[in-house]
Amino acid sequence: MATDVQRPNYFIVWVWLMVLVIVSIVASLALPKSVALVLIFSVALVKALLVILNYMHLKYEKPLLYALVIVPLLIVAVLIFALFPDFVTHGQLLHSAP
Repeated sequence: MATDVQRPNYFIVWVWLMVLVIVSIVASLALPKSVALVLIFSVALVKALLVILNYMHLKYEKPLLYALVIVPLLIVAVLIFALFPDFVTHGQLLHSAP
């Protein structure tokens, strides 16, 4: 049974990924550090979405599969933000004098 699902043009996606890598490199060299970090992480998010949607074929899947991908990512994000204060103060608490 053949389906008429249009597949992505992998070469065009790859070109976009390469352009975004170059944007990240130029940003790290030319922009102030705080602006560069925001831009680099934004570009990384866009690149991740390009890979997820095109190379992993999630663009053509049902919404339930999106939930199977998004829910674990949200759990990881919540755990990172919840445990971040422990990571930051862990070294200070171990080496502080009583």
